[in-house]
Amino acid sequence: MATKAPEQTLFVRKASGLVKGWSSGDGFRYSFFSVNLFLAIWSISYATFIPGGSLFWSIVITAIFIVLEILVYAGLISAMPRAGGDYVWMTRIFNSAIGFIIAAVGWWFILWLWTPIYADMGVQTTVKPIFRILGLNGAADWLGSRTGIFVAALVVIAIASILVAVGMKTYAKFQKWAMWIGLAGVVICGILLLVTSGSSFKEKFNAAAEKYYGGDNGTLNLQKYETDESGYFVYDDTGLAIKTVEGQTYPDAFTQLEAVGSGTGMPTSTFAGGLSWATWTLIPFMMFCMAWPNWGATLYGEVRGAKDFRKNIYQMLGGLLVPTAITLAFLGLMTWKVGYQAFMGMMASWWYYSTAGTNISPIGGDYISPTAMISWIVPNAVFQIILIAAISLLLFGWFGTLFLSSTRMIFASAFDRILPEGAARVTSGGVPVVALVLMTIPSIIMAALYAYTPIDAEKGVTIVKLFTYDATVGILIMFLGSALAFMIMKWRAKSIWDSSSLPKSGIAGIPWMSIIAAIYSAFLVFNLYLFVKDALYGVNNSKSAIFMAILYVAALLIWIIAWATRKRQGMALEAVAKEIPVE
Repeated sequence: MATKAPEQTLFVRKASGLVKGWSSGDGFRYSFFSVNLFLAIWSISYATFIPGGSLFWSIVITAIFIVLEILVYAGLISAMPRAGGDYVWMTRIFNSAIGFIIAAVGWWFILWLWTPIYADMGVQTTVKPIFRILGLNGAADWLGSRTGIFVAALVVIAIASILVAVGMKTYAKFQKWAMWIGLAGVVICGILLLVTSGSSFKEKFNAAAEKYYGGDNGTLNLQKYETDESGYFVYDDTGLAIKTVEGQTYPDAFTQLEAVGSGTGMPTSTFAGGLSWATWTLIPFMMFCMAWPNWGATLYGEVRGAKDFRKNIYQMLGGLLVPTAITLAFLGLMTWKVGYQAFMGMMASWWYYSTAGTNISPIGGDYISPTAMISWIVPNAVFQIILIAAISLLLFGWFGTLFLSSTRMIFASAFDRILPEGAARVTSGGVPVVALVLMTIPSIIMAALYAYTPIDAEKGVTIVKLFTYDATVGILIMFLGSALAFMIMKWRAKSIWDSSSLPKSGIAGIPWMSIIAAIYSAFLVFNLYLFVKDALYGVNNSKSAIFMAILYVAALLIWIIAWATRKRQGMALEAVAKEIPVE
């Protein structure tokens, strides 16, 4: 008797195997960590490259447009709350090929490049300052070596992998404690700034600079700058310049940083520049930290109550507004107590050293961590280390976001039978283990390339490090794809639109939701245009273009192979993309 062939189903199995382990509060905290305070301070430092722009207004303008992003993503989640997020929406509204290619680059391939970025931020803002306080100067310097960079990335990969492997519930508990302890540290920093006068801050800064970076360490760099014939040192072609007085030297670290800030042409106030074009050109830099309150979009198949449009808005809006408010308060306090030009001088000294190789930093080329320099107000090493370590939990809690969201996109495409079915395998706790491996191993390879590839002769960094800002571009392209999908959902996915709880009102037959999506899409196009047009953002070069092309071609090849394989098995991938994934 002939054996009956097993039934070929559209999806890998009848249930996803994922667990709805998160509450709305967990979703908020994940969004908060994604719009990370450390990333915000890092982004603020880019204002040194556009001294005519207003940091305050660039942050406010960006936040307003990101509210539109939140409305778009809250709507998409409410209509289709499934693991995979952008991948699921684009495949169901456009088609299988477009959805997979854009999401594979945005959620899978490009996230490998974020690994060394996370690591560099952790080293510069937390590990190095603590090592300097402990007197471990050799170890701090080693972290700037190629091997140090690679090892730091491996540590981040290990932390991110563990935070994903322990499962959503356990990671949520860690996020909760990390957020409260980290925010307590932030409050202490705010109090210290409030009760410290500008002159006292300067005195404590100089004392710490001498203690931790001077003396036997020999890194304190108090000198006049080298200039060209006009009296300026000009950074590349950006117009950022430092003007010096012939023969002038600086008596202490803080005075030197004031000189750097003044010389770069930075205004005395974060408001100066208003709504000028320079302010608008700061927005792509602000997107580096503020574009991510929707980072949990791929996880909402595991969040309870995800069909509630308003709850989704509240979670992501809180994730945007809380860190944004803290960032603006920090900026205001630093301007009041330290001085805007001095603060930006701290940022400029780092970027001159790290990008141009010109050491104008008084502390030997180290990034002057705001967390560390505020801790220096209290001249006690134990207190300083505890405060830096406490606030660093806002950084380490963020590390899990590196892989967690991406694993769900990989899982969802395997569940749809584009990737091998093994990538849809989950543990009893709902962890997609194979998907995690597909993030971990390539990230190790990318970290090695980031650290060990040859130095680009023009930019002075390794060839793969040259692609740093492509990590933002690839994700924004994916966000644009989802925004356009939401804009046409009413017509391309009418049954999904009609059955959703989304507001249906509009004007001239066009829903307000579609209009919001169109405005948000235009905002993304504006940012992508600036990224491609202006060398200032570091992506409009031939190597970056080739790198991005390779990623999209690789995604296309994976889809073609899957299409051919499933066709031989008697299945059309488009048939899968016409169905909503099971829960």
